[in-house]
Amino acid sequence: DSAEEIPESLEEILESLDKIPQYYNDQEIPIIQFGARLLETEDIPNPIGVQLKQWLYENAKHDLSPGTGRTGKKSCQTTHILHLSDLHITTPKQATLWSNQLAQDLSYELQIPDLDALILSGDIANYSTPEEYQAAQQFLDNLGKDFPLDPEKIVIVPGNHDLNWELAKRGYQLLDLEDYDGKPKEGHYIEESPNVIRVRDEAKYQQRFAHFSQFYQAIKGQPYPLDYDQQAIIDHFPEQNLLILGLNSAWELDHHFKTRASIKSGALANALTKIRRNPDYRNCPLKIAVWHHPLNSDGSDRIIDKGFIEQLAVAGFRLFLHGHIHKAETNRLHYDLSRGGRKLDGICAGTFGAPNFELRSAYPWQYNLLKINDKKLTVYTRRREEPNGAWKPDSRWSQGPGKNSLDYYCIEL
Repeated sequence: DSAEEIPESLEEILESLDKIPQYYNDQEIPIIQFGARLLETEDIPNPIGVQLKQWLYENAKHDLSPGTGRTGKKSCQTTHILHLSDLHITTPKQATLWSNQLAQDLSYELQIPDLDALILSGDIANYSTPEEYQAAQQFLDNLGKDFPLDPEKIVIVPGNHDLNWELAKRGYQLLDLEDYDGKPKEGHYIEESPNVIRVRDEAKYQQRFAHFSQFYQAIKGQPYPLDYDQQAIIDHFPEQNLLILGLNSAWELDHHFKTRASIKSGALANALTKIRRNPDYRNCPLKIAVWHHPLNSDGSDRIIDKGFIEQLAVAGFRLFLHGHIHKAETNRLHYDLSRGGRKLDGICAGTFGAPNFELRSAYPWQYNLLKINDKKLTVYTRRREEPNGAWKPDSRWSQGPGKNSLDYYCIEL
């Protein structure tokens, strides 16, 4: 009945779990505080911690789930965001298999009760055909039966595989150079020979995203805008104190111009203006930007003009999510060098379902689960090594000499 009687070792705790009081003089005792932290961080000292965690789940007299205090009421909210990228889905068979594998992992391994948001950061399809997007819709419908999500909780941006090359080709008109009035605009034509060019028809050219736009409408209830200046879409999550801005880094790409990834300045300006003039958007504590292409990579298809990042930093954005490089990565960009200055952490998800020949050497299929609790973000990385196999922890984050790598990393927000 006194604090001195509280056991100090986990072995003692396991021997007398049911005898441990949860309070002493109306104060939560240390072991229960420890238990709450253990449940919140999942920093489990195996194997004893696993037993302790299971007991706490089953026997605690008040809610010790992440984000709750001793009263059982939410003291800080836990938000779960599923981040998938580079699905490259092509068939209904994949939709059935992948949705089941993912739901199994979220339910049994990660024990996620529900999802607050789903982010798809590009390359949903492989060739941007209606059939592929039907499979993608089936994948999301299947997943939604286990983890229901309203359309406004799903964020989708296109990647380079989400524009249709056949439609892109139709956006060019074959023309003799001598018949062209004036000088062709750089980047708006393809030279077939010294005397023949293919000139862009802007209205037809925008249609290369038409199949993606129709898929977007099937999921979100409204078509994805084909006007480039409108391709910066704000999704507000007031209950999670979260704002997500989706951008199209593939807006200048086609079958010929494959490496000019960028963010449209007009689209970004329109979105930042909306955020600045809307108090609910402007004062949202956590702002996340999402697009497809990396800022830094060993390929030529990265975003070269990175100036837009400065605008995001000034507007209060804290994180940016992307994919494309088919491997999980993280990096930090500092806008201010002062202590506590403005900065953006980049979170890259690996490929969820690329064909075998498009996997990077030594990198499996991957996805990310983001858990936000108070001022802390934990990014869990998952891996799948067999086409018909299960998802597992992806322990690739080094902790220093002599220490085991972890399957997650933390970012202080």
